[in-house]
Amino acid sequence: MAEPNALYVLLAPAGQLSGNGQLRETVIERRRRKGEDVPFWYLSPELVEEFKLPGKGVEAVVAEDLQAINWLKLRFGGESCTVPLDINKLRESAMGLPPAPIIRDISG
Repeated sequence: MAEPNALYVLLAPAGQLSGNGQLRETVIERRRRKGEDVPFWYLSPELVEEFKLPGKGVEAVVAEDLQAINWLKLRFGGESCTVPLDINKLRESAMGLPPAPIIRDISG
């Protein structure tokens, strides 16, 4: 198993980061520009628990780039920290996109 790397993490209550679909667009754009293997991952509440990050009912973004985490924190809020995580495990388990936004019918 690979030695864990110190990575930057942004944690927030579920839906705060991903609720409006802008984080999903950010992940897609970042992967398009920098490649599919860019060290930038979205963790659902289930993956937050699997990776033993602090909090219940929270989602997270993990990155090697502190500036990316700081920008997301300014944009969405949340709490940031540095955590040792296995990049290979992240690449195996956390390559999914944040959920798409829920389209609400406000016409009625």
